[in-house]
Amino acid sequence: MRGFYIITTAMTTFLPLWIIVFAFIAYFLPDPFLPLTNWTGFMLGFILFLMGLTIPPTSFQYVLKQPKLVFFGVAFKWTVTVLISVGLGFYFLSHTPDLLTGFILAGSVPSATAASLYTFMANGTVLLSITMSVVDTFISPIVTPALLEMTVGHLIPIAFLPLIVRMVFIVLLPIVLGLVIQLKLSRLVDVVRPTVRFFSSLTLILIVLSVVSGSQSLLQDNLSLLPLLVVITGLQIVIPMFLGYFLARLLKVREEDSRAIMYETGLCNTALAAILAMDYISYLAAVPAVINTILNLSIGALIAIVLSNRSYRSRAIQ
Repeated sequence: MRGFYIITTAMTTFLPLWIIVFAFIAYFLPDPFLPLTNWTGFMLGFILFLMGLTIPPTSFQYVLKQPKLVFFGVAFKWTVTVLISVGLGFYFLSHTPDLLTGFILAGSVPSATAASLYTFMANGTVLLSITMSVVDTFISPIVTPALLEMTVGHLIPIAFLPLIVRMVFIVLLPIVLGLVIQLKLSRLVDVVRPTVRFFSSLTLILIVLSVVSGSQSLLQDNLSLLPLLVVITGLQIVIPMFLGYFLARLLKVREEDSRAIMYETGLCNTALAAILAMDYISYLAAVPAVINTILNLSIGALIAIVLSNRSYRSRAIQ
């Protein structure tokens, strides 16, 4: 059991590094991983199912006790984060409708499953992060397609109803199933819970292998655009994170809660965005989501390490 704990710790602690390493492997050796492209949606649903298994029942009580904080984080994410994505997208990518649509989609999906992990690493309020993620997930099957239709529907056809149905099956049903099993089979869930972090991280790596190998030829064909995409994707992540954090602090929100809001606003579930792009737009549209996945995990981890060290120094001084 100790060996499994060590492996899990190594995988989750250095997850950004594994993501980057396996992304490069999938890019330079895509063929062995191409069969995974048929299972990408299932794998993401599995991660959300695991999330449903481990959501503390008290998180729903937290909504009732702290509704303003939950509303602030979720509302900020679906307004400011989306507006920043739309602004950057139209300014830099208006000449390529598929990339533009994929870029906006990457900023218009629910918060990343890693947001709660990084909130924990940064000594933020994990319960608030989980609660915002749950609310995010439940409203996204309607909000995401609607935002795409409003912003880029005039440039590229958006399969509105099929997109809603797909998100319900990938996002909503797995998390609800996980919640039901947690309530009905709590003893079994207690046995499984210690393995959730490991299998979530492993599945996320498999998703990266799937998405990068499936879009390898498009990445190769658009190498000249990659530097621009990396820069604006970095801005797409960092600007909402810092705006969310500093606005929360300006409104006298506790430091720990502000850190949770920061990750809620900056880290989007871009693995989901990549799947939706490949299924309903084009493989080219998945490229911004692939880049975002690699960057948001890396940036999120780096900020968590900085904040964690700052918290440690503050406690030492006190």
